[in-house]
Amino acid sequence: MKKYTELLTIPIDGVKMPLFSNYPNLIANGYQRVVIGQRGPYVEFTKNQIIDTELYIPKSQLYRLSDPKVYYIEFRTVENNIKVYYQMRSVAYADYLINHFYISPLDLYKEDGMKCLRSNVEINENLNEFFEFNN
Repeated sequence: MKKYTELLTIPIDGVKMPLFSNYPNLIANGYQRVVIGQRGPYVEFTKNQIIDTELYIPKSQLYRLSDPKVYYIEFRTVENNIKVYYQMRSVAYADYLINHFYISPLDLYKEDGMKCLRSNVEINENLNEFFEFNN
């Protein structure tokens, strides 16, 4: 299996480029970096890069707003129901930053319509299992 860095179609270091949850649904105006942890790659965004009007918190996830033990707040995109994580606490398995957003590159597209991660190869089945909820 190829390394994730070889499968990315975007630079590992962030750039100012539009990213879409599905064209023409703009989700971000750039990104900080791609973090590759034990659970695969995730694209990292600051609050200024993410288009927050495209996000909502599902009713089933509202408890996370008042629970001090959660590791992330789960958002979803309005148009495509893509999972977006907002990091609240540090984790041991990856260098995710608190107060940053994360989206799987499998769920993101560049302006030319190409996915940010090639999906024509076998990818770790746990790729979409980003954070674990530890008590």
